[in-house]
Amino acid sequence: MKVVILAGGKTNLPGKLKNIPKSLIEIKGRPLLEYQLDLLRKHKLNDIRLSLFYKAKEILKYLKKKDPKAKIRGKKGKIAGLEYMIGPRTLGTGGAIRLACSDLKNDFMVMNGDVLTNINLGEYIKFYKKNISEPRFFSFLPFKKRVPYEITLGAMAVFYTQDTAELGLVKLKNNRVINFLEKPDYQYSGYINAGFYIFSPQIFEQKYLKSIKKTKPFNIEKVAFSKLAENSQLIAYVHRGLWTDIGSKEGLEKAGDIAEKLSEKE
Repeated sequence: MKVVILAGGKTNLPGKLKNIPKSLIEIKGRPLLEYQLDLLRKHKLNDIRLSLFYKAKEILKYLKKKDPKAKIRGKKGKIAGLEYMIGPRTLGTGGAIRLACSDLKNDFMVMNGDVLTNINLGEYIKFYKKNISEPRFFSFLPFKKRVPYEITLGAMAVFYTQDTAELGLVKLKNNRVINFLEKPDYQYSGYINAGFYIFSPQIFEQKYLKSIKKTKPFNIEKVAFSKLAENSQLIAYVHRGLWTDIGSKEGLEKAGDIAEKLSEKE
């Protein structure tokens, strides 16, 4: 399964960190991108594409240190074993995903570029495939048919927290997302969007997304997730391990603690 890392944005962190691409923000002496690549490769997910925009050249120059013979040119290419695609402008999460995945024919994974976690991606993919397969009447048949796209267009990993403020609040029922509220302005305990999705390319064939011009920026969280939840078209995978984003000072401090725990387990 191809994985797209949304590494094109910037954080709201103060001081010197404000102008550093989020993928290159260091946690315990290593850029966040390295932890994310370690996670993907641990689960044998090696078909990786970076969706870039903000200070894309800085990220590519960092990767070139690992791959000195690589040439950085154009808006897309390959470096250090990774594909990359640079957007023409800030496109929001939705626009970035649509551009980065415009050539894909099979289901793909999307990973937010500001997340540090130990989520079991192998189990996530197994869970997804199990839930999009229709049982065959005859058990000896080797393949199962995929459920219609009208029933399931993708999956979202979720994580339970005591404070969902400034995060995507998710309500679940029978392994389905039934309600989604992006960044509520009140404190509430519950499941939040953990920033890992699996989508069918058919998601961008939905009327409410297809009607958006390809050059127009939009956030998939605000435009699509509430609609997908309303139609019960998103499977929910619950992650019960370590998780944080680095979009705040508190999140960055927590990332340091998680990084230490990850190194201990190694």
